[in-house]
Amino acid sequence: MNAAGPSRRTDLNASTAFPLDVHVYRVPSVLERPQEWRDAAAVQGDRTAFALSDGASSAYRAGPWSRLLAERYLTEAPDHSAGSLTAWAERCRDLWSALEEQRKKGRAQATAARPDEGPAAHHRHRDFWLHDAEARSVAAATFLGMRVHRAPEGWSFEAVAVGDSCLLHVRENSLWHAFPLDDARQFGSHPDLLTAGAPLLVDRIRHCREQLHEHDMVLLVSDALAEVLLARGGRDAGADAARWWRVVRRLDETAFLRFVTGLRAARMIETDDTTMIRIRPRATG
Repeated sequence: MNAAGPSRRTDLNASTAFPLDVHVYRVPSVLERPQEWRDAAAVQGDRTAFALSDGASSAYRAGPWSRLLAERYLTEAPDHSAGSLTAWAERCRDLWSALEEQRKKGRAQATAARPDEGPAAHHRHRDFWLHDAEARSVAAATFLGMRVHRAPEGWSFEAVAVGDSCLLHVRENSLWHAFPLDDARQFGSHPDLLTAGAPLLVDRIRHCREQLHEHDMVLLVSDALAEVLLARGGRDAGADAARWWRVVRRLDETAFLRFVTGLRAARMIETDDTTMIRIRPRATG
């Protein structure tokens, strides 16, 4: 399921599902143009797998590429070994190439069917721009995937990341673990990216594994919001850090929009597509 729409609450009564409360939130960089959203968030139907991909703003067709990555992580379920992940990324690249070839053929056929007069000049100019953009840029995105497992001692999760989309593990309103970055000062303008034009390098893959307790909260967040939350709710943030996590724990769709737009108005966050998957275990009895 590609949860690209409003926040969604899972059906916790499904006997095959983990008892997790899961919501997906997003705020596009331009509120009036949500169709230009370049991020992707995906949640497995049984709530055992989650993916967030943040399309690079400078890359051509970053949104479709990030959606393909998130969806194929769920459907193909690669294990988190280096070999499995690099093979999965290669299959994603092959599928992307095939889909792009079909799209370009369809565009060429549509162009050939146009009359030579009237709006044709406009279309030729647009087609030249599209070809130029394709030649200059390759689809690219960061990627963050997470899986939940039952274990003898309770629940555990494992995560894999390429780039600076972050997993933030909160326990008792305190940041317990942050991955792959754990300090707001680590963010930069050139994160590692999973691209449609080159193989995934093993040294770009990061891994983590953690236990999941009943009252924990796990956030999968795109980089701009992750940077703010690490700065304001990190281990060095002082006594005010817990207040930030209490706010995030209570957010609904309307409050998330207000939260992000408020940060933008205060110039505390970059104006970029902002996406968050919030995962909270629920008591089973």
